[in-house]
Amino acid sequence: MKIPFIEKLFQMFKDKENERRLKNLKERVCEAISLPTILLFGLLVRVLTSFVSWIKALLISWGVFDGILSNYIYREEKFFPYQFLRYGRIIANLSGIVSPIIPMLWNISDGICSMIIYERAHPVENFSRLGRVLNGVMFVAFG
Repeated sequence: MKIPFIEKLFQMFKDKENERRLKNLKERVCEAISLPTILLFGLLVRVLTSFVSWIKALLISWGVFDGILSNYIYREEKFFPYQFLRYGRIIANLSGIVSPIIPMLWNISDGICSMIIYERAHPVENFSRLGRVLNGVMFVAFG
């Protein structure tokens, strides 16, 4: 399934050197952003609103699904440290139910650290990393 928004993003930032890798990445992103994923996201938000406000539930859900989808999209990477950090992202964001300080610190530091580690990454790949930093800042604002 092709998503026009994703297609346009990848067309805007063409990269001839990594064309095959980006093609695989684009396919995985389009597979990951599907109706079942959106419904699961909504279900998680609904469950979390029983424990926290709806804004925090959205932020926690975003962090959890960022970890799950990153794990799927970059599944060929080594377990340690890359996949391990993604599982840590899921746990840290779920701990936002108890204390907003944990996902705030984790998301900001993980986003900045990921941008440093993947400094040569395609610009489209950095959107989720910037989103992670923004998620942490939003925990500060609404925490």
